[in-house]
Amino acid sequence: MTDPDAEITQKLELPPALTIRHGGALRDELLSAFEKAGRLAITVPANAEVDLSFVQLVEATRRYAATLGRAFGLSRPAEGALLSTLERGGFLTKMNPEDREFWFHRKEQQ
Repeated sequence: MTDPDAEITQKLELPPALTIRHGGALRDELLSAFEKAGRLAITVPANAEVDLSFVQLVEATRRYAATLGRAFGLSRPAEGALLSTLERGGFLTKMNPEDREFWFHRKEQQ
């Protein structure tokens, strides 16, 4: 039997400040969103301020979602400050296909 909530996608618009200072509140928001639906799609604002703590939180959320058997992703490919942070953090070197699909929706790094 399929869990009916597993098919519902919760869409979460993130605030423009995605830094360590706001990490705890963002973590709580992500956990709350997972309680509401089986799938979660987050939208990172184009003008977001992003640091490595946000990338780490997203990676931890990916793993958490996998342990729950839930889908988690970005509503659009990484761009702007998020893309720059991924580059600075070394996340784009030797990226596997699963990571490329998550961060760029199957698009190659440009």
